[in-house]
Amino acid sequence: PNPEDRNVSPWQIADYVNETTFGQFKAGAYAGGTLEMVKQFVAAGLPVVIEKGYYPNVDNAPGWWGHYLTVFGYDDEKEEIYSLDTYLGPFDGSGRVDSYEEIELYWQQFNYAFYIVYEPQQEALVQQILGPTLLDEQAMWRNTAAIAEQQTRQEPDNAFAWFNVGTSLTQLGELTGEPQYYQGGAQAFDTAREIGLPPRMLWYQFRPYYAYLKTGRYQDIIDLANATLETQGGRNVEETYWHKGHALLFLGDVAGAAEAYREALRANPNFYPAQISLDSIGG
Repeated sequence: PNPEDRNVSPWQIADYVNETTFGQFKAGAYAGGTLEMVKQFVAAGLPVVIEKGYYPNVDNAPGWWGHYLTVFGYDDEKEEIYSLDTYLGPFDGSGRVDSYEEIELYWQQFNYAFYIVYEPQQEALVQQILGPTLLDEQAMWRNTAAIAEQQTRQEPDNAFAWFNVGTSLTQLGELTGEPQYYQGGAQAFDTAREIGLPPRMLWYQFRPYYAYLKTGRYQDIIDLANATLETQGGRNVEETYWHKGHALLFLGDVAGAAEAYREALRANPNFYPAQISLDSIGG
């Protein structure tokens, strides 16, 4: 692992568990989780790792960031969630305390994403708690799209809700191949950007690149990627180079695309999508 890597996505963590633990553990990454679902997992003895936004409010980390919390407990009477925070602590084993309201607010910023690690014999239990919607990828993204669209009606100026609409529709485009999902996704991302997103948003979530690629907006991809790469931390996000490479390739700059793919691999030699892309153009 690269200690400078600004983002490890839930799917990468799930892949790592599934590929390196030799069957001792299994993992899955999902979107559209709920507090009730998290509580069911915790009650069954299975901690859940949620991906959320937060403001650490410390001198060396100003502004908005993405972060993981490992949820291990809850109290319905106090409406509190107890979790382990590897950045802010506390580091005495007591755990971090957040209200249900705070968790809902900041978890929304990542489309209620989470991953769970479990032993193979627990798979039936995990599937029972996940339910049929999250076990069907297309149903899962239709569900998150519906949730986010409802939130945009309730809060039309919520950039994160619009971003979640874009992510969900773009995922449906990838699953179905239907162009209207990409078009709708691109429009939702445009609205989110017009309202205003945190500068680090594309350190963690990359679906705008997919939507813009599928709608022929190659220069927008390059502009977004360059804006991310202008920050020191952003230069360590391998996905940024990869998506920039795609846009350059569609614009006919094969050499530039190859170099972008190489930069992605320099940032993370294990980022196999960039190697596949580089090989495909003879790089």
